Amino acid sequence: MAGAILEVGRLIESVGVRYALIGAHAVNVWLEPRATADIDLTVQAGVADHERLHEALLAAGFRRAAVDRADAPSGPDFVRYASADGSVVVELQLAKTALQQSLLDRAVSSDDGVRIATPEDLIVLKLIAGRSKDEIDLLGLARLPDLDWQYVERWAAEWQVADRLADVRRRAGRPDAP
Repeated sequence: MAGAILEVGRLIESVGVRYALIGAHAVNVWLEPRATADIDLTVQAGVADHERLHEALLAAGFRRAAVDRADAPSGPDFVRYASADGSVVVELQLAKTALQQSLLDRAVSSDDGVRIATPEDLIVLKLIAGRSKDEIDLLGLARLPDLDWQYVERWAAEWQVADRLADVRRRAGRPDAP
């Protein structure tokens, strides 16, 4: 899958769209890897950006597999593409919120140039999602050294998940937990 992530990242960059790898593949950069199938990305949400990216993905052999909330006034929130053989699934989360814009601004480059969300942004995303399958990732991320807890606390408060954050920090054994 690493090759597919690199190829998709280069494809997105080739059309001038900002992006960051999120989801389990991004967590795998920061923690011991776990199995995951799809490639989750946050991308710029501008109409022109989305059109360029859509055309590039089609030209690369992907097909649009699903769109979430296409009828929303601001356009879709999530768009899913699959390779022709279905072996690679790319899920695009269109960056419409201040948090998503911050995530794109703060993303870091891996050694091979893939833009990856920071551990802090991944913590916030997983707190917002509130899924039980994210618990192991949350605990692992919360145990990483030198996290910017002030940043995480700010977004957790804004997204009304500060109680979840406090619980994760306590369970992760963070001495700095409230």
